[in-house]
Amino acid sequence: MNIKDLWICSEEDLVRAVQELGILPFFANSIPGFSIEEHVPSDIWFTDQPGPWEWKGPVIRTAGCAYGKFFENKAAYISREWFPDFANYRRDGYDFDARYEDELASYRDKQLYDLLEKEAPVLSGDLKKLGNYGKSGNKGFDTILTRLQAQGYVLTSDFVYRRDRKGKEYGWGVARYSTPEKFWGEEFTGRVYQKTPEESFQAIRRHLCRILPDVQEDVILRFLRKNTSARMEAEAKAWLIPSNPKYYDVVSAFAAEEVIAWKQGNDNIKTGDLVYLYVGQPYSAILYKCVVEETGIPYLGQNEHVHIKNLMMIRRLAVYEPSVMPLSRMKEHGVSTVRGPRFMPEEISDLL
Repeated sequence: MNIKDLWICSEEDLVRAVQELGILPFFANSIPGFSIEEHVPSDIWFTDQPGPWEWKGPVIRTAGCAYGKFFENKAAYISREWFPDFANYRRDGYDFDARYEDELASYRDKQLYDLLEKEAPVLSGDLKKLGNYGKSGNKGFDTILTRLQAQGYVLTSDFVYRRDRKGKEYGWGVARYSTPEKFWGEEFTGRVYQKTPEESFQAIRRHLCRILPDVQEDVILRFLRKNTSARMEAEAKAWLIPSNPKYYDVVSAFAAEEVIAWKQGNDNIKTGDLVYLYVGQPYSAILYKCVVEETGIPYLGQNEHVHIKNLMMIRRLAVYEPSVMPLSRMKEHGVSTVRGPRFMPEEISDLL
């Protein structure tokens, strides 16, 4: 089947489409015609009879597929056949613990993921209550959950509907979340990392080119790219960087100048990013918030203590007393040491 042959008039049609196409977005997106919305009669949407919206839970159960915000922050179905390649590509070959250990995931992401993994399958409302997400509690529930779905760590495994006195389902349906590992078990874990992430990406690209024969390949590539809003590398443009007073007196430097040169240390740091400087003993605390004004400045000098390849220029934005965010407080939020540039945990930056 390719997208030109798609016409959905029933739940059975939708199950067959998901199974044969493998990847099927729910709503219109950057690829014209590549969605359920564009291939169903208008008179079956939101009527007294079940339609595509009400079919979501049954389709997941019948097809054994995944549903979630996987592309462009919009919902899509992915079949059990294609999800291992999708997850491998989007995870860059990392399971979540390895991603966190390599500082590619925030502490807040880990909090929610660990809770979900422990409780899965779990209804969204229950997950919020268990994690204390709300006006007076933890923040970012929807954003984090969307990011975890786009990275291939979380999916919707079913929808639960309220029932009236006659037993008829009504309402929008409440999502039940799970991890692919728990949803499919060994069927998923035995396949997800068999290929390299690039091999998985190329397999998906070739598949979409087959089912979308009239779509230019560059359009497909843009659709498949890792969502900017879902990538930790792009969204968390804030860095936690150590400073050793034994080798450089940053306190005196910032007392004299608002802008100073600093070792870049990580090529992913870009102009406009924020930098929080953790200064070691005798302070052992975050003392400065800065903005990066220039990067990639070649360093031609010599330093016997620190290997420096490139410099960046950072402008001081805020100064904190050592008592505001000492290492002892940072440990309460998952940071026990700062050895090199790493993503700034959102929980700590929120407190500052």
